[in-house]
Amino acid sequence: MLFVFIVFFIIIAIGVPIAYAIGLTGMFGLFMAGGTSFFTIISTRLLAAVSDFILISIPLFILTSEFLNRSGMTEKIITFALSFMGRFRGGLSHVNIGASILFAGLTGTAVTDTAAIGNILIPAMKKRGYGAGYSAAVTASSSVIGPIIPPSLIMIVYASMFEEVSVISMFAAGIIPGLIIGLALLTISTVTSMRRKYPKEKHYSWKEKWKATKEAIWALLTPVIILGAILTGVTTITEAGALAALYAFLVGVFVYKNLGWKEIYDSLKNSVVLSGVVFFLIGSANILGWVVTYSGLTQTLGSAMIGFSESHIIQLLMVNVLFLIVGMFLDIGPAVVLLAPIVTPVMVQLGFDPLHFAMIMMVNVNIGNATPPMGMTLMVGSQIAKVPYEKAIKEVAPFILAEIGALLLISYIPELTLWIPRILGLSWG
Repeated sequence: MLFVFIVFFIIIAIGVPIAYAIGLTGMFGLFMAGGTSFFTIISTRLLAAVSDFILISIPLFILTSEFLNRSGMTEKIITFALSFMGRFRGGLSHVNIGASILFAGLTGTAVTDTAAIGNILIPAMKKRGYGAGYSAAVTASSSVIGPIIPPSLIMIVYASMFEEVSVISMFAAGIIPGLIIGLALLTISTVTSMRRKYPKEKHYSWKEKWKATKEAIWALLTPVIILGAILTGVTTITEAGALAALYAFLVGVFVYKNLGWKEIYDSLKNSVVLSGVVFFLIGSANILGWVVTYSGLTQTLGSAMIGFSESHIIQLLMVNVLFLIVGMFLDIGPAVVLLAPIVTPVMVQLGFDPLHFAMIMMVNVNIGNATPPMGMTLMVGSQIAKVPYEKAIKEVAPFILAEIGALLLISYIPELTLWIPRILGLSWG
């Protein structure tokens, strides 16, 4: 099995896209396990991977995000956040984080959250005297909140891979961890802004706040409608995706009036392309996952971890380090579909709660997405800010440390993850 993963890293090193790399590695593993006769497994694994009914919700949520992005939602949310948070020192920095919390999950990925918010706020922050590196860092580090606070595409992907957790329970479990990370980032933003004397923005009157709220209310209602419908049992996940897409379409056409035929066509086209990428990635990962299971790697890894330490504290620390490192080099989706089939069965076997561990993985790989040397959100942020990547790395360090502190709280206090699912009476499977 070690040779199989060596082949994977060689394929990645020569520039093969990650989904193809995972699929080719899985095919190589099948060949190593049983020769060409094992290639008959490929079609069944691909079909099984994308046959879960819950996956229908992915293109629907992607379409929702496309409609909302093209309807002026980002500007409305930022203005709303600015009206309440701008008057504090470093107001635009706080607004950047607050917008990421309010914006969470509606674009689908952390990288697109960075681009959507960064294209508006980073130039404004630079103009008001914030350093370019700092502007990139705060945008990149706060965008990781998006895939943690529901709705989250990567949670849907994860839940489709394991019977031990449901999408609904993962959505409920992500709320408190996402807010904890947001508070940790706001703390760093406040301290830094006071130390560097970053500017305050104008004080909004209550009349202006009300106006900003009215203009943003349609956008702010989107996650409320989605989560409310799901958590109250009114709709399934898939039905909620369809409801959200319809709502976003109606808001874009009749309320914000920014969705014309071109925007609708582009939204549909991008949704098909991105959904195809996601489904191909899931199918490729399922081939490699079968190889991992067949090889007995999970049992070997579990025995090795027990042999190293029987302490859950040490075992969690080991997987946290592993996830963070992988997250530095791979985007969130590939990191999850690559690691989850290997590590999750081991941790469940060792006695960890499957929902709690699922959220640990979600938080880890998202933090890794903003962490050098290959932090993708940080790269996007630095490009928007037009600042050397090295300067952005220096500025992002305090935010990453704050996120790791939040990660440790989430890892070692399971109730922070499990409390909301429990009070809602949700089962994990």
